[in-house]
Amino acid sequence: MNKVIPLLALLAAVAVIPIASAQVSTSSNYAPPDCRVCVPDWIKNNAGWWADGIIDDGSFVSGIEWLVSNDIIEVPTTAVSGTAESTIPGWVKNTASWWAGNQISDDDFVNAIQHLIKVGIMTVPQAEQAAPAMAAPTAAPSSSDSTLTAKYNQVKAELAKCQEYDKASEVFLCENEFKDLLESVEYMMGSKKYVVGPVHYYYTPSQVIITPDGNSNLFITFVVHNTDSKNHSIFCTGAVACNYTITDGKKDWPYSTNTVTAGRLEMKPDVIASIDFSFGPPAQKHLERWNYDASSEYFLKITEPFGNLNLPLELTVK
Repeated sequence: MNKVIPLLALLAAVAVIPIASAQVSTSSNYAPPDCRVCVPDWIKNNAGWWADGIIDDGSFVSGIEWLVSNDIIEVPTTAVSGTAESTIPGWVKNTASWWAGNQISDDDFVNAIQHLIKVGIMTVPQAEQAAPAMAAPTAAPSSSDSTLTAKYNQVKAELAKCQEYDKASEVFLCENEFKDLLESVEYMMGSKKYVVGPVHYYYTPSQVIITPDGNSNLFITFVVHNTDSKNHSIFCTGAVACNYTITDGKKDWPYSTNTVTAGRLEMKPDVIASIDFSFGPPAQKHLERWNYDASSEYFLKITEPFGNLNLPLELTVK
C-alpha cells in the first residue's frame, strides 16, 4: 500500500516512536504474518467518524483505549513522556482520516496511537499491551460444564501439536487458529449461557464508558456456539437490517460497529465464534444515538431465524 509522504515527514517531526512489532486478531491491510501491525477493518468506522466530527475526542479515545486494553489492537509498550498534553494534535485526526480511507497503512495509524499514549492523552494498562505467549495455560479454567472442560482440553492438545510442523509459517497459521478458539472456550467457561434455539450464546458483563461530555459508549463481546447438525448464520447487514439491537423493552437502538464484517457469519455444526458489538454513535448519521440511563434495564435484542431472545445486559460504568 502506498504511503503518504507528507505524513511520514510529519510523524518524524513529532518524534513518534517507530514500531518494532504489533498484531491483532484480524487484518485490514495485509495478511498475517506479512503485516507488522494488523488492525480489523471495522475499527476504521470509528476513526472515520471521529475525523468527520461525528463523534467527539473523548468517545474516540475511550473506544481506542478499550480496544487496546482488550487486545483487539495490540500496541507495543510505550513510555509516557514527562511532558503531558491535554488536547489531541490535529495531525492525529488527519492520520485517522487517511487511514479510514486506506491511504496509509495500519502501522502509521498505530504510530499515532502510540503518540497519544506517550503524551498521556490515552491511558492503557501497559502490562496488557504485550503480545500473549502462544503456549496454552497449564491448567484449564474451572467450569461446572464438563462438555466445555473436555472441549478446552481438546483444543489445548491441538494447539500443542502445532509445534510438530517443520515450517515457521505453518506453525504460525496453526497456532493462530487454535489460540483464538482456546480463548473463546475460556470465555465460555467463565460466562453465562443463553440458549436461542440450536445456538448457544455466552456472555459476560459489559462496560459502559461515559465520556467527559456525557456521551455513552458500550462494548459487548459474546461467543456463539452452533450445537446443531446443520449450518446457521448470524445476520447483520447494516444499521437498519441487523438482527442485534440494544433495547430497554420500549425502544431499540442500532449498533455503532460490529465484527460481522460481511453482514453474515455462517456457522457450520459445532463452530464457535466470538463477536463484538459497540453501541453509542450510530452507524448512520440520521439514526438516534444510544446513551446510558442508570434507571433503565437494557437487553441485547436477538431476532435470528433460528430463535429470538432479549439477553439481559449486566453493565458496569466507567
